[in-house]
Amino acid sequence: MSQVDTNTSWEFLLDEYFFVKYLRPQTEWSYRKVVNVFRKYYGLDRKPGEITRRDVQQWRRHVINVEGSSANTWNNKVAHMRAIMNYAMKANHVPQTENPFNEVVVPATSKRKKTLSKPQLTRVYLLMQQYADLDHELSIAEMKRCALHPAWFWITVLDTLRFTGMRVNQLMHVRLMDINLEENWIELRLDGSKTHREWRVPIVAPLKPQLEHLVKRAVENGADSCSAIFDVNRFVGAEKERDKLPPVATLQPVKSFFRRLSKECGFAVSPHRFRHTLATELMKSPDRNLQMVKGLLGHRSITTTMGYIDINLDVTCRTLESELGLYLDKNLMR
Repeated sequence: MSQVDTNTSWEFLLDEYFFVKYLRPQTEWSYRKVVNVFRKYYGLDRKPGEITRRDVQQWRRHVINVEGSSANTWNNKVAHMRAIMNYAMKANHVPQTENPFNEVVVPATSKRKKTLSKPQLTRVYLLMQQYADLDHELSIAEMKRCALHPAWFWITVLDTLRFTGMRVNQLMHVRLMDINLEENWIELRLDGSKTHREWRVPIVAPLKPQLEHLVKRAVENGADSCSAIFDVNRFVGAEKERDKLPPVATLQPVKSFFRRLSKECGFAVSPHRFRHTLATELMKSPDRNLQMVKGLLGHRSITTTMGYIDINLDVTCRTLESELGLYLDKNLMR
């Protein structure tokens, strides 16, 4: 049995864990983020081998009671830390014989999915159309000063999210070759998939003209088959910089766009709300659409898809009034 290294640092532990597990860059980033949050709370000098169950319980009180984070957020943090510590114990990098991150989860809360109502969607598109009307009047430099330009590009992004339900990370990974306008599908790549799968989503009729225009403009601006198609820098960046664009679209412009859009609209608008909205609308008829929604969103478990079922209050109200009519008779109240 090898000797336990009580001085193992978090940096060393993360590097070793990533080497052994071979995680995607985005997943590695999420692990580093959680570890950094933990270290910020306890101090950068605190070694992994010094962490106790009591320390974790105190951190839990801070995360939930002070920071106001949800149970789901806490449980996600713990899952990351537990996995790292399990590896550290197995590899004899820490002296603990019992994982201090065990048995500290809290009951998960079940919140309603955050969706966009029809009036909110109308507001979003009316606003974006106002900006689209200005696109032809602005120079590239002027467009770069406003996160909502070029509006034609961002409307295409909104329509793609709205009609396919893909996650934003999948959107960032879509290449020119992944869009088949003849057979009407988009290939969602393994690299951008949360569930480590590839699948295709259909291109519906309202979305197709937008994608045709996007592809045309991208090719005119030097895009090849391996280029990220949803990279706004291809349309507002300098011509000499287009050949240096990375194979995956940059996320920061997307964040800036949705932050500005939310501010202009007066309510929160995010990529995931389009996904939730699509699934919630389709799951109003679960008997007909359940398997379709599961496949469209790429869920591994039908239980995840079932989470989008919500009662229709209007239908429920009419049903209650009909079925409970006898009990609602005012004469019985006298």
